[in-house]
Amino acid sequence: MPVSRGTRLAILTVVAAVVLPGARLILGTMLFVVLLVKFYRLRRWEGKPYFKYLLLLLVFIVIGYTYAAIKVRQVNEYRLTHKPVGEMMSQVADGIYEGKGKGYRAPIEVRVAVNDHRIKDIEIISYRDLAAVRATTVTQLREKILEKGRIDGIAVEPDLLRGAVYTSYGFISAIEDALVKGIKDYPRAGLFSTTFLNVVIGAPPDRFTINALAIIFAVFLVFDYALQSVLTRDTGQTLTCYNCATCVGACPVKMVEGYQFPMDLVLAARLGDYETVERLSKYCVGCGKCAAKCPAGNSGPSIISASIRANRRVKAAEEMRVKAALG
Repeated sequence: MPVSRGTRLAILTVVAAVVLPGARLILGTMLFVVLLVKFYRLRRWEGKPYFKYLLLLLVFIVIGYTYAAIKVRQVNEYRLTHKPVGEMMSQVADGIYEGKGKGYRAPIEVRVAVNDHRIKDIEIISYRDLAAVRATTVTQLREKILEKGRIDGIAVEPDLLRGAVYTSYGFISAIEDALVKGIKDYPRAGLFSTTFLNVVIGAPPDRFTINALAIIFAVFLVFDYALQSVLTRDTGQTLTCYNCATCVGACPVKMVEGYQFPMDLVLAARLGDYETVERLSKYCVGCGKCAAKCPAGNSGPSIISASIRANRRVKAAEEMRVKAALG
């Protein structure tokens, strides 16, 4: 059974949301609104209960987000006044901790080793611009912190490198995030809050995520028009049409309702517009002159016939679905 373009787009949206945390909220909202409208229509016309389930999901998300946001805000406010500096550094137990801060290009993650209440080692686990920061400001900042054994009084120096100061503050913030994990009874947002925000909301969108989304969906639109023909039986040959209009010159009909025969019908079949192909098919005389002239070997009558069969399969499936819904 052919998968509709809308279903393919929905699958791509879900995959992109999983791969790109920064786009999760945007894509999730778009998908939710589309499903809301679709399920509302199903409820109104066929009495399907999906709309009610979607509203229950929305209520769960709102309650979950409100609870998680309050917990995270309380922890962040406490952290502003209880940083792992001064006397609090003496409460950090020996061990290795991981933390995350916000860098200029992306989140920056570090691993911090603590021994005898002093920072002994700092390793950058991941950062999108890792090669640049290792060779510049962050490396110098790391050496200063290791020499001192703590982050007290470490100043961020101005740097000509774009985003270096922002990344430096993110680097220190990541170290703070790691150190507080070594303090016993330090307030935490909790597993539910962090998991909910990471899984459902994701990360704040940045310009790299927006660019990636634009490229992904542009590529999808280009390739999906080819995919439509591949997935529909006997219409794959429409891919080889390159609009030379040789078939139009050979066709005795040439044009109907502004459509060039049979070239525009071949292009309509490539885009999945089988309804238009079937509606105009009555004007095709089936002489096959287009097939004899086509440099790609395409046959207009053959493509028109395949499109009509595809259109009737879609209609038959829709009728069965409506009958099943009505009992």
